Amino acid sequence: MPLPAALALQTIKNKPKVTVGKRTTNVLLATGLGVVAFWGVKTLWRRFKRDFREGQALQQGNPANFAIRIALAFENDSAFGWGTDEEALFRTLEQIPTANMMRKVGHAYKDLEGRNLAADLKSELTTEEFAIADEIINSKR
Repeated sequence: MPLPAALALQTIKNKPKVTVGKRTTNVLLATGLGVVAFWGVKTLWRRFKRDFREGQALQQGNPANFAIRIALAFENDSAFGWGTDEEALFRTLEQIPTANMMRKVGHAYKDLEGRNLAADLKSELTTEEFAIADEIINSKR
């Protein structure tokens, strides 16, 4: 065996062993289980809130009903083109009676769609259309 290879083999054999204590192993396992439990509970809670909101969406005048109608206006897949149905969106926004109800619609939209309503309005509408929607929302008392 050549000398460098023999030295390398000897160095590997004499390398100190690294051991992890039982306490460290238990802490790492407990931390991992804690993280998994946290994400699992968080996922279940989001799913529960979404299912609850979907049940509420069937009631006319409920914030979840308005949120579903707004989401459907965003997802318009009509025969004449893709994109947002601005008329349906503006009509729905006008039907929301108060600013307090508008906040509740925003929360319901977040629970149902997992996204922010204001951000979706800004991304789905042109600048002029967003200004109209913003005016409708800000006219609520």
